[in-house]
Amino acid sequence: MTEIEIFLIYDGTPKSFLLIPQSDIQRLAIYPFRWLRYVMFAICGARGDLSTTPEGPYVNYDRTEFADAETRCYYWPSEDCAFVDHQGLHDQLTSTEQTPCRSGFRSDVMRRDGPTCVVTQERKELCDAAHLIPWSKGDEYILRVIQLRSSRDTSAPLASSDVGIDNIRNGISLRKDLHSKLGRGAIAFIKTPNYGLLPEHIRRLQRGDLRADYITLHCAHPDFDLALFPSLLEAGANVDALFQGDGDSPPSTLILDYVYGVAAYNAWQSKFDGDFEVMKQYHDKHYKGLHTDPSDETYDPHRSQKHSRTGRRDERENDLAKAMDRLNRYVMHIRGITPEEAAERRQKEIEQEERAAQEASRNKVMEWMKDQDIN
Repeated sequence: MTEIEIFLIYDGTPKSFLLIPQSDIQRLAIYPFRWLRYVMFAICGARGDLSTTPEGPYVNYDRTEFADAETRCYYWPSEDCAFVDHQGLHDQLTSTEQTPCRSGFRSDVMRRDGPTCVVTQERKELCDAAHLIPWSKGDEYILRVIQLRSSRDTSAPLASSDVGIDNIRNGISLRKDLHSKLGRGAIAFIKTPNYGLLPEHIRRLQRGDLRADYITLHCAHPDFDLALFPSLLEAGANVDALFQGDGDSPPSTLILDYVYGVAAYNAWQSKFDGDFEVMKQYHDKHYKGLHTDPSDETYDPHRSQKHSRTGRRDERENDLAKAMDRLNRYVMHIRGITPEEAAERRQKEIEQEERAAQEASRNKVMEWMKDQDIN
């Protein structure tokens, strides 16, 4: 199998960075050099150019094939790198219906995307409102990503009110098994046009009306189970997402690029020690300590980690809440309130709690920004 090795010119030295099977490049891109430049941009957070020799010149991006002797490319960043976190994805997923705030996130995503999976078009009962950057990373983490990479985002910038982990621009409606694949980095979404790519530069099956931009599913691993999607076989599962809701506040280009970069790096990293050390050092400096193990049930992603508290008080409060729920159900039974009426009242309460939780989350993020002296 022919592989293309990508070297990153970092501190004046070429470092072996990615090793991508040529079959994967052909599977995902029509213009391979344009796509490779985008992949390096997504991982490094820095614009740049490619050459096929350490001395240059830059490649002709309109070429659609590699020459027989071309097995290496060199990426020359034109600005400082803002690398992705190589630990930015994981497969420990969480429900979007466990708390009022997260059920509100689900409602927002379903309203924008429609009551179906944007890939398979299956009904919402089979779908999750998936977080692009995982929920367990928390508000501080997504704020850090935006802080490090916002200057490289040529699309509409994210406002400070958009930085919460439960913001709709960090979400997308996916069937549950696709949510799991997104969490493992097996799939990611690419938005075009972007830095270096137009929609016609990648392999994709266009669906829906003509638009100014498209969000397309890409599979990082060729062993993606296409048997699950017989209607998508023709496109190799590289299909445009269909958004059939109101379309307001689409997924952020910055976040889509970031998640695509994490998935690409983990799928094709070259495994050389020098390469990984660069990523590890950047992780330790900028991302380490900003999130907690998602299996910790006491974890609150909207609370600053340095102020997190657990203990018996939380357990007592949970027990008290459960007892109050049982009491409320008994009182409603005595008063003759039907389950439908109770559900309607509860939905109104959830909406009120959601608004309060979102406002509290926004205030905490703004306080953290002030503490960190972030403009």
